[in-house]
Amino acid sequence: MNIWIKAIQKLVNFNEVIFFYPRLKKYYLKQKLGESITIIDVGANKGQSIKFFLSLYPKATIYSFEPNPTLYQGLVSKYENNPRYNVKIIKKGVSNTNGKLILQETVLDETSTLEELNYNSAYLRKKAAVLGVSVEKIVKTRYEIEVTTLNDFIKSESLQKIDILKIDTEGHELNVLKGLFPVLECPITYIQIESHNDDMYLQALSSSEIDNLLKKNNFDVSEKIKHGFGDFEEIIYKS
Repeated sequence: MNIWIKAIQKLVNFNEVIFFYPRLKKYYLKQKLGESITIIDVGANKGQSIKFFLSLYPKATIYSFEPNPTLYQGLVSKYENNPRYNVKIIKKGVSNTNGKLILQETVLDETSTLEELNYNSAYLRKKAAVLGVSVEKIVKTRYEIEVTTLNDFIKSESLQKIDILKIDTEGHELNVLKGLFPVLECPITYIQIESHNDDMYLQALSSSEIDNLLKKNNFDVSEKIKHGFGDFEEIIYKS
């Protein structure tokens, strides 16, 4: 990774720490969830959400999915091998099926995705220009990863409840949810989803489809929190 992209990553992360996470913290503190809660983190990346949730709930049990092998190893070293935490890192992606899918790892690893990019997207061209690469070079590498559905994962772990389900999968959120419902005998209280308003993916992600699916399963919007960069926000649904 070149120096310019590293600088952008640091700027984005700094912006999130200053503007986004304090708002998210304020929201969850109002919910009074207690300490020993269960969290599923879909799309761990470098562990930003793990770090955030542990700062609020140090006794939480966290199941975190990250298929990127380099990022996975870093998370295992930092969290899973640390006896202070109850964090399990799963080297898989999450979708609406079990098996294998292709992960497109981008030069900015926070935006790696299981979705095909729309190379005619004005937003994607703008993003590539900011990163200092051509649109064709924004995907660094592609490789096969193992994926699971949340429904099957919940059953395999015999989970009795999930307090927070966080989903950040860069355009694949609807498929993640399709692999979740119907959830049997495992109540979920909050579902936190990163919602984009751009045309970066060939399979256009419809926020209304996500909203309708969640409402059908008895979830309503509880809060919307805008991120510091880009035209996207975190939407938190409550059962």
